[in-house]
Amino acid sequence: MTGRALFDVNKLNAVLELEPFLLSLAKKPNPITLTQCHQIHAKLIITQCISQTHLANTLLSFYSKSSNFHHAHQLFNKMPHRNVITWTTLISSHLKYGSVPKALEMFNQMRGSDERPNEYTFSVLLRACDNRDFWSVGLQIHGLLVRYGLDRDKFAGSSLVYMYFKGGNDLMDTLNVFNGLLERDVVAWNVMISGFAQVGDFRMVQWLFSDMREVHGLKPDNSTFVSLLKCCSLLQEVKQIHGLMYKFGAENDVVVESVMVDLYAKCGDVSSCRRIFDSMEEKDNFVWSSMISGYTMNSRGEEAVRFFKNMCRQRVKLDQHVLSSTLKACVEIEDLNTGVQVHGLMIKNGHQNDCFVASVLLTLYAGFGELGDVEKLFRRIDDKDIVAWNSMILARARLGHGSSHSMQLLQELRRTTLLQIESGTLVAVLKSCENESDLLAGRQLHSLIFKSSLCHHTLVGNALVHMYSECRLIDDAFKAFVDIEWKDDSSWSSIIGTYKQNGMELEALELCKEMLNEGVNFTSYSLPLCFSACSQLSAICEGKQLHVLAIKSGYNRDVYVGSSIIDMYAKCGNIEESENVFSEQLEPNEVIFNAMICGYAHHGKAKEAIEVFGKLEKNGVAPNHVTFLTLMSACSHAGYVEETLHFFTLMFDKYKIKPKSEHYSSLVDAYGRAGRLEEAYQIVQKDGSESAWRTLLGACRNHNNTEIGEKSAMKMIEMNPSDHAPYILLSNIYNGEGKWEEAVKCREKMAKIHVKKDPGSSWLA
Repeated sequence: MTGRALFDVNKLNAVLELEPFLLSLAKKPNPITLTQCHQIHAKLIITQCISQTHLANTLLSFYSKSSNFHHAHQLFNKMPHRNVITWTTLISSHLKYGSVPKALEMFNQMRGSDERPNEYTFSVLLRACDNRDFWSVGLQIHGLLVRYGLDRDKFAGSSLVYMYFKGGNDLMDTLNVFNGLLERDVVAWNVMISGFAQVGDFRMVQWLFSDMREVHGLKPDNSTFVSLLKCCSLLQEVKQIHGLMYKFGAENDVVVESVMVDLYAKCGDVSSCRRIFDSMEEKDNFVWSSMISGYTMNSRGEEAVRFFKNMCRQRVKLDQHVLSSTLKACVEIEDLNTGVQVHGLMIKNGHQNDCFVASVLLTLYAGFGELGDVEKLFRRIDDKDIVAWNSMILARARLGHGSSHSMQLLQELRRTTLLQIESGTLVAVLKSCENESDLLAGRQLHSLIFKSSLCHHTLVGNALVHMYSECRLIDDAFKAFVDIEWKDDSSWSSIIGTYKQNGMELEALELCKEMLNEGVNFTSYSLPLCFSACSQLSAICEGKQLHVLAIKSGYNRDVYVGSSIIDMYAKCGNIEESENVFSEQLEPNEVIFNAMICGYAHHGKAKEAIEVFGKLEKNGVAPNHVTFLTLMSACSHAGYVEETLHFFTLMFDKYKIKPKSEHYSSLVDAYGRAGRLEEAYQIVQKDGSESAWRTLLGACRNHNNTEIGEKSAMKMIEMNPSDHAPYILLSNIYNGEGKWEEAVKCREKMAKIHVKKDPGSSWLA
């Protein structure tokens, strides 16, 4: 008895010594190695503690976590005593490593051994049956759960709710299971909130969240807030959830903060994104990508590129999402150099053949006309998806090679792949049909679209309208417009723009009225087209009505709508209203300033135009070539020769804007109106464009300067022999000088080479 008692005491001491040691190993973040498992196993055998079930279970867990199932099963088979934890440990491990059939086999053996499964056993099994492949098994386990009286258990019930949510077809079945639980933990509530958030039933999400907090008194956790944030589409909603997160202390979780950054970016509040980002102690790839994407989608590409460079300095691992967002920023700001550097990083990080990133890189290279690089990149992409093909087709369309190259690529796509041609593919090819020479290809595409029943699709229909408009086939464009089943703002804008561009402003205005009658609201894209039609028709009454609609819809302060309103009033003769609209603009950019300067130029108010330019510079707005063209035109028509020359020089010297032929023509016009034809002749020789020579020839006719007029006319005839203008203008100069014979010879030469003067036209019958 004494020896046995001494043995039991020694064994007890061994157990007391081993338990803390095993507990410390279990808490380690990394799984222990097979060698360590063997050492522990040996010590348990030496100390005769292997028969202690709870110690053997711990060793079994170690073997399982290190995926050593052979040794785990050897230990399991030799255990003299097994309990529910023994079986559940092995079943759970098989499920963790994806061996569901083996886990189910072990579960059947457990039931055959008369070991009663508990709520934890059922929980791990139900989590494994969360897809359609094991749905029938999950239903059987649900039946067993009811049989054992555990169907309303809090722990097992949460897993049951999860299984119905992930594997079932009807969310209401999940709700019925959820409602049947006697006690629900936060996990079960989160499953339900997440489920209804994913299907877009935001009212149900709101009810569940309120019931969880106010009726059951449960505190929402980070998963709850992530689900709630998925329901947000407006900035105000995001801010409300953000306030609740702050109240419950969940705003410091990296997952929640990352989702917040992403949502604020999508809602356009980049400053809030940056504040959250800067406050984060831990930043993962997703949050860096969200920041870069946020800057890009909010037209702040330069900041996105700077942010990316800072990310590289921090040595954050680059994934395809970060690289793609940065390349999109490079496309926006037309930064080829940074794009090439990103391309190098793509190769370094093993993403050079990634379809997702390469598709954006294609767009960047195409924007700079790098066709060779585009072709090489496209051919190297592994497993090209339809997005990559669409990007390549768009790249060829953007390079302006007409429809032939895009059609060849479409044929290759259909011939060599099994990819389904979608609407985006057809839209991409249609964009390459840019003039009458591409009409045959456009009609072939229309036939393919008609056969595939995609002509009713909004995006495809809009592209067809645009294609026929580019080919100047107005009736066909209208037929394509009529075929669109769901006409959006872009559909109406396309057909209105088609009529306006082809001189059919009255018909364009009629379509504006029809658009409103159909219940389609104007946007910042369609309104400028309508105002432009009013400008061409001098239809100030209709323009005023549209102005009222713009104010009601809140678009009157949009820069493009505002500039079109200013232009409309100016061209309709009401410069005072143009001034009023200009003064209402809160943050005018160069488009608004240009519209006001152009309005003053149209009314011959050069001094006022110069004053507006002064305000532009004072506001720190950078002028563009249009600004200087309208200023020079205003000064030229007012006889301000020196001022015209001053703005021409300012444009080149201070703002580094290279003058175009229109600027030279305007400068020539200023000197020509002042009768300073020799100086005008010196200027036009530097430019040499047809419009500049035409302007000089017109000035020679006004001032009866035969010598320079003849030189100008000869130069124009040399540049464009079929143009009637130089013959008519030179003939008028000869008539003004009384040189009747030369005038007759000029007219005879026109007849000889079959050049005819275009007939005049008038609105008056």
